[in-house]
Amino acid sequence: MAAHFWPAMWEQRRICIARALYEHKVRRVLEVGCGDGNILSFLVAPASDDEHPITHLYGIDISADALGEARNQLEPTDQDRRDLRVDELRVELFHGSAMASAAPIAIDAVICSEVIEHVQESEVPALTHAVLGVYRPRLAVFTTPNAEFNVNFPGLCCGTPEARFRDADHKFEWTRAEFTQWAQNAAEYYGYQVELRGIGMTMRNAAEGFVPCGGCSQMALFVRQAEGPKEPPPGCVMEPCPELVPFADIEYPVYAQPPPPEEQLLRLVLDFAHLVADAQSAFDFSDLWSVLEVRHHFKRRRALQTWLLGNPLHFKPASQQDRQPAQRYTLVSA
Repeated sequence: MAAHFWPAMWEQRRICIARALYEHKVRRVLEVGCGDGNILSFLVAPASDDEHPITHLYGIDISADALGEARNQLEPTDQDRRDLRVDELRVELFHGSAMASAAPIAIDAVICSEVIEHVQESEVPALTHAVLGVYRPRLAVFTTPNAEFNVNFPGLCCGTPEARFRDADHKFEWTRAEFTQWAQNAAEYYGYQVELRGIGMTMRNAAEGFVPCGGCSQMALFVRQAEGPKEPPPGCVMEPCPELVPFADIEYPVYAQPPPPEEQLLRLVLDFAHLVADAQSAFDFSDLWSVLEVRHHFKRRRALQTWLLGNPLHFKPASQQDRQPAQRYTLVSA
């Protein structure tokens, strides 16, 4: 079997991006250069942290064709209409350049994934200023290929006169040192703290000559620390850009019914608890939470935990450690 990544690189990259967003509890996320919407579609799935759900996703791209694909991919499915979400989610797509001189969108985080290498190096300062100087999110996530890793792709002929980039549209590919220098300079100028991470550190079935040289892709996480300059750095030219044009506005169906009376709610939870309980009348909290009707009524894991503990005549924690919420319960009246 040929050398490959597992999970696939695209999946590893999306997982790393999503985890960074969830770690920083952001709700409004903009993707610069969203293309056909693959990352946005990945973020549509509800996060495990239901206390801080993403409620708004925005995408900008200069390609109307790509935005058309994104719109098709992001449209709610029949399952979305059947299994209604607990929290609202709105997705807005815009046609135009992210380097417009004004920021019409209020956001918490910006994603710029595998985009920076598609602009001329002379335009990188303008893209950097658009993200960190104009939008100024609490969190900005950049990813780009690690040029050093190309040595592990024989087809790229790394180190030879025939060497080429991973994509024909790439204008450059940075080494780890070059990426670090750019990230540190940008963080210092705009008032951010930056953390660098590698994605795709190893390959399955790699050849004996595999060269460990960081991740296949490299990621920079910028966390805003202080007020930064509104003007671009010396030498950075912000070309006039047309205003962003709204392309699509998508709202996902959401469960909006009022909670039932307490007696009816108790019967509903008891019925489902009996369904997921074992022979000893014990059940995992996660199994009960996986029931859509239960999530609809309680909306938050913490709310269900509190409710179960508030009904000791029917539910008893089977295990609890270090004051953490119980993960297993017993039916008292089974």
